[in-house]
Order: sequence, then C-alpha cells, then structure tokens
Amino acid sequence: MIRLKNYLLIVLILPLVSFAQNDSNTDFASYISEKNLKKNVMALCSQKMQGRETGTKGQKLAADYIYKQFKEAGIKAINKSQDSLAYFQSFGLSKLKTPSGSLKIDNKTYHNYKDFVANPIQDSVFKDLDIVFIGSSPIENYSKIDFSNKAVLFLTDNFHKAFSQAHKIWAHSKPSLILFCDPFNNCLFNRYIHTCKSMLNNRFRLNQPINIADTTNSNKDSNLHSFLRSQQLIAISTRLAKAITGLNKKSLKSMVNSQIRPKLTSQKLKFESRKNNDQVRTENVIALIEGSEKPNEYIIISAHYDHLGKKNGLVYHGANDNASGTSALIEVAKSFKLATDQGKAPKKSIIFAAFSAEEKGLLGSEFFVNTPPVSIKSIKTNLNMDMLGRRDVHHNHHDYIYLLGASHLNPKLKQTSDSLNALFTNLTLDYTYDYTHHPLYGASDQASFVNKKIPSVMYFNGLHEDYHTTGDTADKLNFKNIKQVAQLVFLTAWELANEL
Repeated sequence: MIRLKNYLLIVLILPLVSFAQNDSNTDFASYISEKNLKKNVMALCSQKMQGRETGTKGQKLAADYIYKQFKEAGIKAINKSQDSLAYFQSFGLSKLKTPSGSLKIDNKTYHNYKDFVANPIQDSVFKDLDIVFIGSSPIENYSKIDFSNKAVLFLTDNFHKAFSQAHKIWAHSKPSLILFCDPFNNCLFNRYIHTCKSMLNNRFRLNQPINIADTTNSNKDSNLHSFLRSQQLIAISTRLAKAITGLNKKSLKSMVNSQIRPKLTSQKLKFESRKNNDQVRTENVIALIEGSEKPNEYIIISAHYDHLGKKNGLVYHGANDNASGTSALIEVAKSFKLATDQGKAPKKSIIFAAFSAEEKGLLGSEFFVNTPPVSIKSIKTNLNMDMLGRRDVHHNHHDYIYLLGASHLNPKLKQTSDSLNALFTNLTLDYTYDYTHHPLYGASDQASFVNKKIPSVMYFNGLHEDYHTTGDTADKLNFKNIKQVAQLVFLTAWELANEL
C-alpha cells in the first residue's frame, strides 16, 4: 500500500517538472559530495579564519578562499572575466561609535551624551544660532515666524511623543536644530542616553551618500522619516533647558501644557557634533554561469560567509552559521560548471553570491540589491542557504529543511520544491515558518531580495543551543543533510533557469 501511494504521487507530480524525463540534472546534482562540502567547511572554520567577522583579516581570508574555489573551477566573475579583483563587490561600512559634540550657551559648554543627545549622520557645526523658545505653545501660534536657520526649543510632558511634536515644527519651516525637554521625567532622558549607547555599540551601517539639503530643505519632502534621517532632533536635560531659558525647574513644569506663548529669547548657541565612526571595507564574492538562451535573466543562489569573529580571546567558528551554506554554494556552483562544460548550460544565467556583513544587519545583500551588478528587474529568483546541517528541538532526525518564502511572491516555488524533492532528495520539507510576518522570514539575506519584490526562498535547519556561541563547530554538522539541501537547491535553480 505504501509503495502504491508513492508510485501514484510520483505519477501525479511528473508533469510539474519540465525535465523529469532527463536524468542529466540529477547526475550533476549527484556530483555534490559530503567530502567536498566538509573540505570547504573545515577551511572556513579553521583557526586562521578567526570567525570571519566583517572587515577583519579572517573575513578577507574567507573571501579569498571562496573566490579561489570559483576561479579554480573555471567559473567566471560577474563581468565574465577571471580577473581576480572582478570577483569582489567591495563596499564600505561605518562601525558606529558614540558621537562627540558640544553645545555652548553664554560661554558655558555642555556635552553630548551628558546634557543632550545628538546622533548625527554627518559632522555638523552651527555658529551663533538664534534660539526660539516656544514652550508647549501650539506651532500655529508661530505661523508668521520663520524658523529656518534657527534652533527651536519646546517642552513636553511625554518624552515619547516629542518626536511627532518635533515633526510638526520641522514641517513649519525646517529649523536648523530642534531641541526638546521633558522637565517632569529626567530619568527618561537618562534612559534615552543609555538606549542610544546600546544601539550604537558595535553596530554597522552601509556608507551611502545622504543629501542633507534634500532632507531638510525640500518642500516636497516633509515626512517624519526624512526628518528623523536628518538627525536634527536633540533631546536635552532639564539642566540645559534651565540654562537656555533662564527658568527654574518649577517654572518649566508650569509652562508645560499651558497655551502661554513665552517671550522669544535673545539667546544664541554654538553647536557641533562629530560621528567618530570607524570605517570598514568588506566585500561580497560573486561569480557567474552565463545562460545559453536568456543570458540577461538571472537566478541568484546565495549564502553569507561572515560570522562573529573573536570575543574575549575565543573564536566563534560559525560552522553552521554559515560555513555550511557557503560550502553548499560553492559546490552548487561547481555542479553548474560541470553541466556547462558538458554542453548542458542553463538557459538563464546563474549568479553565485557569497555575502558579507549578514551578521551586521544583512548589509552585504542590501548593498547588492541597491547597487546590483545586473539590472534588478532581470533577477527572477533568489535561493538563499543559511544554517544547514544541524537539527532543532522540533525534529528527531536530520532529513528535513525549513523553506521560508516559497509560498509568498511566487507560489510556484513551493510546487516546484515539493515535486523535485519527491523525485530526488527525499527530505521532509517543513513550511512551519513560511509566512511573511514570522521573525525568521526577514532574518537572512533573502529578505533584501524580498524587499525588491523578487521571489525568494530561504533554506534553513532551525535554531539550536549552539547558535551564536563558540559551540557552533564543524564536528556537529550532518554533512548528508547539507548535501541533500545543496542538491535540492541545485535542482530548483536548474528548473527555474531552464523553464520557458
């Protein structure tokens, strides 16, 4: 009965797979071996790679290893050459640090992250800005006053609502700086300092040009997002508010929520802020198999190769996260090259992308989709592998893989995956997390492609007790599982690249 059921299943799904009558695709998938996968993982997890943290020597060594695997296999760079530098898509990051800054009133200096909080996106200096103190008076009371090239100070009794209040002031006439104070809750101000420091600690950001003139002076662009991007909003302590207004704390409190329009102050301030960020260079590693009939249409197969590096002298090897997916990427690429060498090149082009800076916020893939080496409209699908070869608490065997995204932008991806898996890899395909609002759906590099409306699938074995610890080592990987997933990705890419 079981054999009959399986036979009927295969008969039903055969029409869904265009190459079911052709064994060559499975022959090339069979070329992916546990031995080669293990060789790659061991190299990427070696002591000299030092955990492959973005921007470190270890990450550069890992990038070099990946590029050499592509080049030695005869797989070309994205520009169809084998020039060494052509395999690398280099980009810059800022490693965020607590910014410095000062604000001067009446020859007395106040300091950033002590008396005020400014998080500039670029260094800035303002000399002798007039201060307009409006208390908590409605902005409509100042309809005839131009705030441009001035600093505006307002009061609030709700620290969290101050940001939306400030936006109304900014939309009025776009002052150079907006200061606010909550004299009732100085503890919230101190907590805000702590939160901002925590957010900046070891965080990374893509270096992208930001036109401050566009965000502050454009009449067409007056939304809250643009205002916050320009970082003009500065929370200040009650101590600093007293210095600016000349009012004591009791008077400041009484002015909050009153409709009284305070007298315009004649105070001027000097303000400067410095980012102090460290600059880091890193690179994605990209290779290409050119399509035989539709070379300008692309399937992207990806995995991130960076990890957490060293902490307190201990190396975070990142075998599962994500030497496993990177190793699979290399072997899938080699299988496509073998097929091409034997006259079986895919009809569409395949791009193999090893992304850096995933652990820093998917920044490598974000840079790729924002600065694509090919037209973004020509990218048809992304297949992304992250954390293969381990088993989570929800499974008592290794023969499974979670698929995320298969049912979203192109539901045919689920149908194709099910059909191919039943024909060859025989994994349990788990769709538990395959819905868009699940946190894991946006937790790896396929999210950057989804943001561009490109159908994407993430292949993932789930979380485990060694996730982001020094215990994520190669000896705990099941290489049979990695091989099966790599074969499924190869077959899926083959089908997508050869469909009409």
